[in-house]
Amino acid sequence: MKKWLTTICILISFLNSYSQTLSSPESVEWDQTNNRWLIANTGNGTIVTRSLTGTLGAFVSGIPSGPYGIEILGDVVYACEGAFIRGYNLSTGANVFTLNLGAGFLNGLTTDGVSFLYATDFSGKKIFKINTIDTTFSIIASGLLKTPNGIIYDEQNNRCVYVTWGANAPIMGIDLSTFTVSTLLATTLSNCDGITRDSCGNYYVTAWGNNKLNKFRNSLTGTHTIIPGTLSNPADIDCKFGESEDVVGISNTSNSTLLFTNLAKPQAVISLSGNILSTSAIFETYQWYVNNILIVGAISQNLVLDAVGEYYCLITQGGCNAVSNTVGFNLSNQSFNDISLLAFPNPSKSKITIPYFGENKISFSVLNMLGQEVLNGTLSEKNDSDISIVDLKSGSYFLNLHYNNQTKTIKFIKD
Repeated sequence: MKKWLTTICILISFLNSYSQTLSSPESVEWDQTNNRWLIANTGNGTIVTRSLTGTLGAFVSGIPSGPYGIEILGDVVYACEGAFIRGYNLSTGANVFTLNLGAGFLNGLTTDGVSFLYATDFSGKKIFKINTIDTTFSIIASGLLKTPNGIIYDEQNNRCVYVTWGANAPIMGIDLSTFTVSTLLATTLSNCDGITRDSCGNYYVTAWGNNKLNKFRNSLTGTHTIIPGTLSNPADIDCKFGESEDVVGISNTSNSTLLFTNLAKPQAVISLSGNILSTSAIFETYQWYVNNILIVGAISQNLVLDAVGEYYCLITQGGCNAVSNTVGFNLSNQSFNDISLLAFPNPSKSKITIPYFGENKISFSVLNMLGQEVLNGTLSEKNDSDISIVDLKSGSYFLNLHYNNQTKTIKFIKD
């Protein structure tokens, strides 16, 4: 009998873990610690998990109302539940936090990543600040003219940014020092619900009016662009950061589905043809570097080279920065007569470096201001391009580089 009971219990547990469904999902949250998504189901009062392969699993059930907005802080996921904020342990799903705010309808939720939550009261037109350490709260905005919905913390500007419900719904901000509310950007969107940011700081907003994911620049200026894909009353959203792309998770309330939108980051690749470096694609801005030093005025897609060194390009595109691969320019690319050689740092106390990246050997000699040779040697590889000047007296010197019966001279100072 006990064996049969054990078998039945295992079977029930198995079925429960694989029979989770989406029911009017209102919010998604990326759980970096456990490498999964969390989904708040308002239709059945649950929070379920979703693996990267799409498998749904049980997490929290029996939530009295909602849940609506959810947000992870530390090892707890917090949820808006009517007038309450409730917290559930990320490992066990146990209820570890309960606070009655006396709100009308808590909807959007965000965190400063330390100890505070910020929640919007949709029907009460308020914004709450919740201290998760001592389980207290305060109202930091009330009587709002625009109905607040999704909200996100903006650490750089010490504010929360939130979207609003209704026609021509503006993006609003609340200063966390003064609690002053201001319009950050007027929009033509209507009934905005969720808001998130990608790893480049760009904002993404879901709107019921156009059933789209809408992108705004990180500066919150200009007009929005529409991300392809048709949604169904999209609600709260979150962004999973990645190396080559970010992923925005979107909850579709009406048809109980999730949509995951990949946001590719710009990839900068440079190549050398003769003595010209170029990026493989066109970007909004360019800045070239040699030996990790910015080249003043080098802000075009192409760069004409006249000095040996290691080059790369920093580009921007759509609010994102990307650093290209590094390309070395050396004697195999150009003749000795056609290149410039630099010594750095200059002045220096201990050594000077000659950026030389070829296989051909270059001999050198160091002369003092009297024309006397005080040092000599050979450069052949990148790792051998450092010349020790520790034993030289302070003063000015000439470094002569000799290659193929040709000589180049660089003046340097020993501190």
